[in-house]
Amino acid sequence: MTEKVKEERGPVIGIDASRANAARRTGVEWYAYHLIMALKRVIPDSYRVVLYSREPLRDGLADLPTHWESRVLGWPPKYLWTQMRLAWEMLVRPPDLLFVPAHTLPLVLPKKAVTTLHDVTFMVVPEAYSWKGRAYLRFAARHAVKRAARLFTVSEFSKGEIVDWFGADPSRISVTPLSYDAESFREDLEGAETGQVLGRHGISKPYFVFVGRLERKKNLAGLVGGFRKFRESGGRDDWSLVLVGKRGRGAEEVLGGGVEGVFEVGYAEAGELPHLYTGAEAFVFPSRHEGFGIPILEAFACGVPVVTARDSALPEVGGDAAYYLETNDAEGIAAAMERLADDPALRDDLARLGSERVRAFSWEATAKKTWEGIESVL
Repeated sequence: MTEKVKEERGPVIGIDASRANAARRTGVEWYAYHLIMALKRVIPDSYRVVLYSREPLRDGLADLPTHWESRVLGWPPKYLWTQMRLAWEMLVRPPDLLFVPAHTLPLVLPKKAVTTLHDVTFMVVPEAYSWKGRAYLRFAARHAVKRAARLFTVSEFSKGEIVDWFGADPSRISVTPLSYDAESFREDLEGAETGQVLGRHGISKPYFVFVGRLERKKNLAGLVGGFRKFRESGGRDDWSLVLVGKRGRGAEEVLGGGVEGVFEVGYAEAGELPHLYTGAEAFVFPSRHEGFGIPILEAFACGVPVVTARDSALPEVGGDAAYYLETNDAEGIAAAMERLADDPALRDDLARLGSERVRAFSWEATAKKTWEGIESVL
């Protein structure tokens, strides 16, 4: 591409959309998806945007503004897409800036690159990861701190940890709080459809719900142990604990072949998840370490009380609207469950506060803060 053509088209921004384009999204994949969708409304048409993916874009990603284009890097090899296919693209046809929102930067980069480091849980809770997983995540974080012109992260808490663990320059880190899907998660869902979703999974009320990967770093052992103590406290046999998410590291030793009163839903399709929140008496999220915590916002939006830990970035998300655990162990979780089960007025107050709190978050705001950071580099 000649300099003249470049000037006519404006600066070219490349975005790694491979995680956003996943068939089944969780966590950072939903972040990448919603952020890209919001950036379509934020990035001026004086810029050209290229979305890189492994496969043709799906869902709303495929609906592109006139100054956006899709580039499918589908040639072999099958593995190491970032370090082989995307890196080669950066070598032979580099954009003016590359943004990687949900994975690691390729080793070959254009002159300018930015990326998002969501958290450094792999450093703080190393036992929750395999040694290979920790090594890869440490490499990715060090590579990003060294090579990225700007880093994005999702909370002030995560920014502080990135500075502390990796010596990053705080002036190069932009905090861009996350949000939730306001069309799917809302308070007017209770009704026949919610009953149908619960019926398909054999769930009856009352129940507590947890959403996230079932693993050590989410404090699965404390959650299940707390629920057992809650049930044993007397007259609670009709209560259930609904776990929504795939099993991860450490789940087998906690759940084994099943636990009385505990229902595992597995991965919930997007249409079912809001109803699983809505039918619950409370959302319980005692995670040991979080860079943000989107499920808290989803529960708030559905009008469901939130119980969570006063650790890591969770208070930044919950504000004054969540019920915080006194201790993040089985005893503390059981005590919180008992308090909410016995106090419907408290549940109503928390639901109201959560509905107000969630209005402070939107993907539009996240996209605007992200674009400000990108534009400052350009």
